[in-house]
Amino acid sequence: MLHAAHRRSETPRPAVGPGPQGFSAVRSHGTLPDLVAEAAAIHGPVPAFAGGEGGASYADLGAALARYARYAEAEGFGRGDTVALLMGACADRHALWLGFARAGARVALVDPCLAGARLARALAEAGARLIVAEADRAEVIGGLAGLISDMPAVRWHGPGADFARIDLEAAEYEAGPLAGPDRARPDDPALVACQGNRGGTPTLATASHRQILAWAQGASLGLRRAGEVCPAAFRDLAEVCGALLRGDTVVPGTGSPALC
Repeated sequence: MLHAAHRRSETPRPAVGPGPQGFSAVRSHGTLPDLVAEAAAIHGPVPAFAGGEGGASYADLGAALARYARYAEAEGFGRGDTVALLMGACADRHALWLGFARAGARVALVDPCLAGARLARALAEAGARLIVAEADRAEVIGGLAGLISDMPAVRWHGPGADFARIDLEAAEYEAGPLAGPDRARPDDPALVACQGNRGGTPTLATASHRQILAWAQGASLGLRRAGEVCPAAFRDLAEVCGALLRGDTVVPGTGSPALC
């Protein structure tokens, strides 16, 4: 969950257009990854993330977001593909999901504590084509081979892995705009979360780019209604991104929207 966000009162806030659809009627400026990238360019050296899991400036976040988007495009992960992240709440996870989402991929935030058949069912139900996992999940990922008929590709993140490290592979890409037109659109699915587990089968909920942008913009304004209309599975992430749109410094907690 979002542990804290240190506000900067001088930061301009996004505009909200009223309408019968509530927060679905927030005036669109593209997608949430686009807006976070713009915030990164504006706030530059200001800390975006702080805390025990490591810090990152807005410039760092913007550069990482752009590199992961370029990586996703170059490796063919775009519209119609699902990328599953098995990572705890940290700045890197936000850079990854925003980058892949900007390139058009749907991102599933998976509980990194899942293992065995439950993890296999969640990944299969989400239709994951790629798994990005922290290195300490190697044994868990290795155990999936006999449980998933069409095993997704796997990339590791962070120290501890000897090969296929996505953070090192993405570092080879320049932090620039996407080369092709096949990027995220407002009504494309952006995120996947699980609302329950009935009979051993995950029940998935999906948020579009338009929805997650609306919830984040509402959160950035501190409007109570934003928390009421945003499903619980996406609330923490919307609050984090709302804080980023304000230019605040975020201290992420240990919770996360996740498949269960």
